[in-house]
Amino acid sequence: MANKNMIEVVKSIPNQLILIIFGFILVVNSNHTDIMGFSSKLEQLISNNMELVGRVLIIIGFVKIMVTWYLAHVADQEEPKENNI
Repeated sequence: MANKNMIEVVKSIPNQLILIIFGFILVVNSNHTDIMGFSSKLEQLISNNMELVGRVLIIIGFVKIMVTWYLAHVADQEEPKENNI
């Protein structure tokens, strides 16, 4: 089977999306820190940090998926060369 690595990557994508979803949850909820009842500066600090961590998680999730896809693609391209030897 020539694309077995790529098939494994596609099967693992739902598990890798958890990181991205958690990041989106943090970004969306960063707008609603006013319900905590803290001082204005503390609410703003929490909001900024939630948004920052959320965006970092989203970027890390996308990069992880893309690197995994690339490595599987390269491994699938190398397999026919190894079989011909």
